[in-house]
Amino acid sequence: MEAQVLPIKTRSEIGKNANHKLRAQGYIPAVLYSHGVSQAVMVEKKNFFKIFKGHISENLLIDLQFNDQSSSPVKAFIKDYQRHPITDEILHLDFFKVTMTETITTKAPIEIIGSSIGVKQGGVLEVIEREIEVECLPADLPEKVQIDVTNLAIGQSIHVKDIIVPKGVQILSSPESVIVAVLAPHKATEEVVQPAEEQPHEPGHRVVCGVSPRSGVL
Repeated sequence: MEAQVLPIKTRSEIGKNANHKLRAQGYIPAVLYSHGVSQAVMVEKKNFFKIFKGHISENLLIDLQFNDQSSSPVKAFIKDYQRHPITDEILHLDFFKVTMTETITTKAPIEIIGSSIGVKQGGVLEVIEREIEVECLPADLPEKVQIDVTNLAIGQSIHVKDIIVPKGVQILSSPESVIVAVLAPHKATEEVVQPAEEQPHEPGHRVVCGVSPRSGVL
């Protein structure tokens, strides 16, 4: 996976007030972690969203280039991030520095492709898992894992153990976990009630006809 370059700057001031000031100036406060060592940094919002357009991927390899240009870019992933609960603004980022010769454990997103024959027959496609945990070298990390559901019929499912990943990638998620399935459509079953003269009922007991037990109507 080819890394994209993200300019980054060190910062000396930390804390709530300092972070608020940085955000007002168009920066996102961040921390770069590396095997127990941490460094306070910041990135410009405009540069960050040139790479992450609407969706933050935690398995995208990034070259962090410090502003002094004196050192080689630092290869890293986004390990975690925080959003504002109302505005959805990115408040903070955690980067994790990686070594290209050391394996990493992270999550790869799943992309469903194809049009299921089960859906064409009236079934409902349900995606249960949208990512899987994998272990590999940074250079071998797939940007996404594609799952073709074209031949998936009603009542069938695809499990983690059915996924084929590139060489060098090991799946850590449970093999029996269901990724996607095609469910049978929910058919309303009408309740058949005998006429009152053939099936007496006690006074005050109301008989409701033609109501499906799945309809939720009481």
